[in-house]
Amino acid sequence: NATDFGDLTEARYGGSGLSSSTRGVFGGGATYPGATAYTNVIDYITIASTGNATDFGNLTQAGDNRGTASSATRGVFMGGVVSAPNPQNVMEYITIASTGNAQDFGDTSPTQGLWAGASNGSRGIFAGGNTPSRTDGIQYVTISTTGDAQDFGDLIEDREQLAGLSDSHGGLG
Repeated sequence: NATDFGDLTEARYGGSGLSSSTRGVFGGGATYPGATAYTNVIDYITIASTGNATDFGNLTQAGDNRGTASSATRGVFMGGVVSAPNPQNVMEYITIASTGNAQDFGDTSPTQGLWAGASNGSRGIFAGGNTPSRTDGIQYVTISTTGDAQDFGDLIEDREQLAGLSDSHGGLG
């Protein structure tokens, strides 16, 4: 059974997570109840110990449902929704071992939210999503360098709000 680990710095849903082997990072999301308010907050936890999250910094834009990918040192947040159903084309990166605000990484094409992200540690793959209609597109980035996302191919059919997972050999969405 799961055991309570701690709490984020603010209650939210639709946030995105990524990690290194020692640190977990959570960024963005939306708060509720009442009118949905998008957030740009980034929190982190130390994976080896329980406890509440600590403020890491901020994303360049508030929003939720971003795709994420990470290497041992860098995390990338891709796309997201800034006001339903309007996605954004922004990609941002952080250095996982240090705190601070996210920096511009490049852009996606098309503008998209609700991605699934996966990585082998050097390349980030982002699939599916919403433009604001479902899409079958797959894009990739090289995590260690900045730049715009490139076309990778297509899913078998249009999908949104997928979950992605990967290891050094392959990924699933």
